[in-house]
Amino acid sequence: MTNYLQIFKKRRNGFTLIEVLVSLTLLTIVLGAVYSSFFSVQRAVERFDNVSLRYHEARTTLDIIRREIEAAILKNPGQVDLIDRATFEVKDRDVYGKTVSSLDLTAFSFRGTGMSTLSYFVEENNKTLTLMKKEQRPILKSEGYTVDLIEGIDSFTVEVLFNNKWVKTWNAADTRKLPESVKVTIEFEDNGRVIKMSEYARPRIEFK
Repeated sequence: MTNYLQIFKKRRNGFTLIEVLVSLTLLTIVLGAVYSSFFSVQRAVERFDNVSLRYHEARTTLDIIRREIEAAILKNPGQVDLIDRATFEVKDRDVYGKTVSSLDLTAFSFRGTGMSTLSYFVEENNKTLTLMKKEQRPILKSEGYTVDLIEGIDSFTVEVLFNNKWVKTWNAADTRKLPESVKVTIEFEDNGRVIKMSEYARPRIEFK
C-alpha cells in the first residue's frame, strides 16, 4: 500500500508523454487560430485604409477641380486678343478601352496665389492609370510642376453641357466662350465594384 501511494504521488508531480503531446496539439491549434484571425484583421484594416484613402483622394481632387472650373477665365484683363494665353479645352481619349479625358484651363487660384494654367490628364504605366495635374503661371511663363493625384483609377471623364447634351470635347478657341456646366467623373475599383464619383461645376468668371 505504501509503495502504491508513492507511485501515485510521483505521477501527480509530472505529465505523461501523451498529455504533453495533447497539450502541444491544442496549443498549436489555438495559436494557429489566433494568428489566422490576426492576419485576417490586419488585411481587412489595410484594405479599409487603402479604400478610404482612395475615396478621400477622389473627393479632394473633384472638389479642387470644381473650384478651379468655377474660377476659369478666357482672357486676361487688358489683353486685346480674346484667347491669348488663357484657354478652356476638353479632349476625349481612349486608353486600353477605358475612357479618359484631358482638361486644360486657365483660372484664378482659389488658394489666392493668382492666375494659373492648369492641366489634368491621365498617364498609363504597366496598364495602371494615374490622374496627373500640371500647374504653371502663364504670366511668368515658368515650367511649373506636375504631381500625381490618384493612382489606379479606371477612368477620368470630363463632360460639357452643350444643347442639353453632355459632350466630351470642348475648345474655347472655337466656341469663344466658357461652357455653361461641366461634369467631372472619377471611377475606381473597390473590391470588385466600380465606384463612380462625380462633381458638377459652373464657370463664373469670363472677361469680355
